[in-house]
Amino acid sequence: MIKKIVIFLVITTLSGCGFHLRGYNNTDYKFPFETVYIECSNVIICTNFNNIIKTDDLARIVNTPESAEVTIKLFNEQTSRDAQGFNSVGRIAAYTLSYQVQAQVWQHHEQIGNTLNIFSQSTMQYNDATIRSNEIGEATFWDNLHQSATNQLVRRLVYFKYRSYSVDEPTESK
Repeated sequence: MIKKIVIFLVITTLSGCGFHLRGYNNTDYKFPFETVYIECSNVIICTNFNNIIKTDDLARIVNTPESAEVTIKLFNEQTSRDAQGFNSVGRIAAYTLSYQVQAQVWQHHEQIGNTLNIFSQSTMQYNDATIRSNEIGEATFWDNLHQSATNQLVRRLVYFKYRSYSVDEPTESK
């Protein structure tokens, strides 16, 4: 009985402070457009990006740009692995892993808003004696960087300043 009371109090406290489980359908956390076409050729984060949009029900992904309210273009993906620090014998002791991608929102063949620059970076410790574990660790670091970049992109698009224009209505540039 005490265990049930403790569980109830924990759940009540967490929900009272604004904590929500991942996938909780929050109507405030949506893209400002209903339908989206994603154009991303060979960008690594495309799969994650599509999955998050579908899982969190942020917008409906359509198969053609003509049937979408907006088109999101991902491009100019760059990765780098740079030596960060050296040990006492001059060998590399740490690497800085960086991932960058750009995104644009288009409507009726015109870009709306500014280009979104998404950047994620992490420092990874390195040891020559454990090369195999370093490879596994590096793969994990890259996965985390890609997930971080995807989350940044989603957050930026949720708060994207967007005004829906019909095809007949002229668009103003400021």
